[in-house]
Amino acid sequence: MTVRVTLDFGTLDARADQALKATTARVGERTQALLRARVWTWPNVTERRNGELAGLTRNIIDEGTLAASQSEPRRMGTLNYRLTWDADHAAAVFLGAVFRKRAGSLPARNAPLAAIRSLNLPEEFAKAWRKG
Repeated sequence: MTVRVTLDFGTLDARADQALKATTARVGERTQALLRARVWTWPNVTERRNGELAGLTRNIIDEGTLAASQSEPRRMGTLNYRLTWDADHAAAVFLGAVFRKRAGSLPARNAPLAAIRSLNLPEEFAKAWRKG
């Protein structure tokens, strides 16, 4: 006699999706903390638009535009979430830039990548899964 066992993992999809959303949100939180941390090197002391003198080791906050431009985790598909920073200067800050019209360049200060590297993503997912 044949015995069949059918396993329905459909209920796990919603739980996995919520855990991934929470893990993505954790990356966003860590990125925000890194933007504010005075850990980023810079070649010289400069005066920021807000009047603050920023030294050789600094945070990435000037007027707060970049930090404020971070999106909430957005579902892009099955088990796929995205964070976006839509400030005009986001790419220049995270990836670095070389200016043609003026001498100089900006060093890359890739806070999202640093956030991902500083977190144990499987552990973050497991924590979110257990909360689910």
